Amino acid sequence: MSNSTANSTLLAPENMPDESNQFVPEKWFTDQLQAYKYHTTEIDVLKNYHDKRLTATEAAYLFTRRLTIEPTSDHRRSLMRNELHIVTSLLVCALCEWPLARTPNLIDFLQAFEGLQDGPHESMVHGNKGLEWKDLPYLDPIWRNDYCWEVPGCVAEIYYQHPERRNHEIAQYLKKQDVWAQLVAAGFFTSTDAYLRVLWALEQRPELNDTMHLYDRIIPELHVPAAASWIRTMGRTFYEDAINGKMLDNFAMLKPPSPKMALKCDHMCKDRWAFWEKRFTEFANGAGGEDELTKKEAKAAVEHMQAVVKAWEMENESIAG
Repeated sequence: MSNSTANSTLLAPENMPDESNQFVPEKWFTDQLQAYKYHTTEIDVLKNYHDKRLTATEAAYLFTRRLTIEPTSDHRRSLMRNELHIVTSLLVCALCEWPLARTPNLIDFLQAFEGLQDGPHESMVHGNKGLEWKDLPYLDPIWRNDYCWEVPGCVAEIYYQHPERRNHEIAQYLKKQDVWAQLVAAGFFTSTDAYLRVLWALEQRPELNDTMHLYDRIIPELHVPAAASWIRTMGRTFYEDAINGKMLDNFAMLKPPSPKMALKCDHMCKDRWAFWEKRFTEFANGAGGEDELTKKEAKAAVEHMQAVVKAWEMENESIAG
């Protein structure tokens, strides 16, 4: 996975945990031990990696050993398959719950799995197809289905009904989006994830909001800072795609052109990039009555987009010269 991860600068709402903190509370590890008492080995490895007593390569090897070498009888196979799901869930849980400052370390840990030449014991595998640790079994479905399944409307529905939870729910959603963007940049998921979230946030026509179900609407305080996270981490990739005219052929919202969408083209291009910058600028100026967090994140996205273009132009002038 060749792309490097980006440092997060997510602006968290007030009274939220400090995402710049390098330390995970001891309680996180004790809670995992209580919940998964049969996985002390894997949890201890995570703790030692957190404390920098292990390198990413060492941690990846030790984390996977028990489920690599432990044979099981037929009657325990279903249990062992569940254990494989649990250890992968531990990794995803850490991605979602450790401070954002530690996300690059966790991504280094996941990338170290690429160097493993074996896989989970055959007793944990359904059918005849083997699994390999380098493919991080079940990471994708656990991330999408267990931890990051909510659309912004689902999150907004919670704090519309319980206003006291607004800051917490917003912060948790935006944190997951930030981590997701870093996972895509590191090559664990495809750029389709990145495009989907930016297209929805910036290209859906805002004047149609009131006619849509809550789950389909643009929720500025969620969509816009999330899109800003994707721009911050994937901006260079987006701009290179714009230069190369990358086709966006995996999006139902673009084929055929939907009346809900402001643009009618089915590829990434400089016009689309410029439209995104225009929309971020509108949000930054508070054109729709956006809150301060949304305006700040939108402004930061505009600045990052401009920096990406400037860096690209300078690099290509140097090459041409």
